[in-house]
Amino acid sequence: MDNLLYIGQWQGFFKYGPEYGTIVEGQEAEFRLFIEEYKDGQFSGRIIDWEGIGTNGEVSVMKGFIHGNIVSFTKQYHQSIIIDEWGNSSSEEGVPGHTVIYEGHFDKKTNHFVGKWEIVKDLAHAPDLTIEEVYTGTWRMHRHK
Repeated sequence: MDNLLYIGQWQGFFKYGPEYGTIVEGQEAEFRLFIEEYKDGQFSGRIIDWEGIGTNGEVSVMKGFIHGNIVSFTKQYHQSIIIDEWGNSSSEEGVPGHTVIYEGHFDKKTNHFVGKWEIVKDLAHAPDLTIEEVYTGTWRMHRHK
């Protein structure tokens, strides 16, 4: 399983999960992942979302790790995006962006990394209670040639 991940450009696609509502659920968007540093299973770089709700062309910071055929990385957006029930988006000025957690594995049959992604947004905190909103979906990526 060595050498599954390389420095360079990767082409990926993510799909929106059911939390986005029937209009958006299942829609697919393209991203490019650029691994700029990779050492001892740890990697970092940038991701550009070419498509997607409120993120067309936005560059985010990425870091993660690979162990065997298991991969995990985060994508940190610079600004916060709000999506309404019709799939329209707008940015929240002065509010830091959310983090997307990607987890998956290498699929030998398709020669792709595949997995699930998740966004957890804290809506409110109290001493004994935290209210969160969770968004999910799936993803896949392969080495861009």
